[in-house]
Amino acid sequence: MKNLNFIFGIVNISSGLVFIFLSIPLIAKKIPMNNLYGFRIKKALTSDDNWYKINKYGGKQLLYWSIVMVAIGVACFVFPVEVQKNEVANGLRAVAPMLVCITMAIVKTILYSKTLA
Repeated sequence: MKNLNFIFGIVNISSGLVFIFLSIPLIAKKIPMNNLYGFRIKKALTSDDNWYKINKYGGKQLLYWSIVMVAIGVACFVFPVEVQKNEVANGLRAVAPMLVCITMAIVKTILYSKTLA
């Protein structure tokens, strides 16, 4: 059980830290329009101005939700996680915070992009 808590904690903390590091250049407007990195939604690709506005906002959302992910990971070390007999359920519980947090950042960024001209 403690081993499972350790795994849940490490998965969430490490993925949260990766996304924090990915968000910083977006917030700082250091990433020009490209084919690989950033919030590549239709509205962002219409102009450089939209690209930087959307990616700055998206980077902030990614940063906020990544901090939540790290906090959940830390909580796994403090509060015991009940082990399920089903390994799939355990696996989903390990990655669920990451999926929810990243989805929230993406959805909020898409909603923000709809407010731009």
